[in-house]
Amino acid sequence: MYFIDPDECIDCGACVDPCPVDAIFPEDEVPEQWREYIKINADYFKNRQ
Repeated sequence: MYFIDPDECIDCGACVDPCPVDAIFPEDEVPEQWREYIKINADYFKNRQ
């Protein structure tokens, strides 16, 4: 799983096209079945500090 630091992301979209499995979305476009991962991603960075 690839994690994107929500505090450093500037929503430029540069990571969207290179993603080999089309798994990166702007936060407001995350499909419903994957919305739980928004919190999991953010928690990953909170726990690293």
